[in-house]
Amino acid sequence: MKSFPLGAAAPSATLWLAILSSPFFARVSSADQCQPYTWNSLARLAAVDDAADPVPTEGASIDVQPGDINCRYWADTPEDVSYFTCTELATRYEITNDQFFLLNPELSKDCSDIKPQAEYCVDGFIEPVRALEGLCGPKNNNATCIGTDKQCCNSETWTCGDTAEDCAPGTCYEGDCVGDTVYSTDGTCGPNHGRRVCAGRWGTCCNNDGRCGSGDDFCGLFNCQDGDCDIWKQDEQPAGTKWTKDGMCGGAEGQRCSAKWGRCCNVNSVCGEKPADCYVERGCQDQFGICASSSGSGVSTSAA
Repeated sequence: MKSFPLGAAAPSATLWLAILSSPFFARVSSADQCQPYTWNSLARLAAVDDAADPVPTEGASIDVQPGDINCRYWADTPEDVSYFTCTELATRYEITNDQFFLLNPELSKDCSDIKPQAEYCVDGFIEPVRALEGLCGPKNNNATCIGTDKQCCNSETWTCGDTAEDCAPGTCYEGDCVGDTVYSTDGTCGPNHGRRVCAGRWGTCCNNDGRCGSGDDFCGLFNCQDGDCDIWKQDEQPAGTKWTKDGMCGGAEGQRCSAKWGRCCNVNSVCGEKPADCYVERGCQDQFGICASSSGSGVSTSAA
């Protein structure tokens, strides 16, 4: 066996290195074999930027019609489902069971047909009729201004608007306002009219006939059922006024009636709010509370 001096290359190794470095081998390698690859992050980024479609894939737009479910969020069911899965999803996403079934009308109310590893809607609403032409309210198929560039439905013109007048209580029927479910937009009020209250152009008092207005016929002591009624107005009295603690008024101590006991001090020095308590013709003492006249002259009061 031949030995080679330390540091000297074996003949076969020398020959192999010579072949590798020859121009012929380089040409053959470039044509027939994989080339060494040097990672160039900038070049790769440039290649991505130059791609034909660099924009991320987006979901397809869904054409939602009035009355359709407009779902905004879906949740997946687990592998194992049961009749209780519907309730679990509703609880997790803080909606009621009724809302869950409303958003998923294909499900039975007993949740017996819910599927594993499937998507179900947990946030959404019934698509309303949109006032895309600017016409809204009951006279226009109950179209809503929400989702348009002017989001208050004016009950005087039944058009969408965005001014303070359009959105004011008593005028704004629906949209970006409290709306007609709370503030009357037709002048009716009280328990026979959805318990709506009066505001804005209709006045601030609801009388016993369920009509909005101002003045004694609407706000008077025994005419007003809701709103800025005279009977509920703050009884402004000087500091040190002796307010009743037991419902008794007047007398030697001069106690004054408060809203807790009834604002009128009657002829018997007892607080109350019935006509017999509050009419001056029946002995109401206006030094110790508020009083009214059966002749319709309004409410009277005097400082204690």
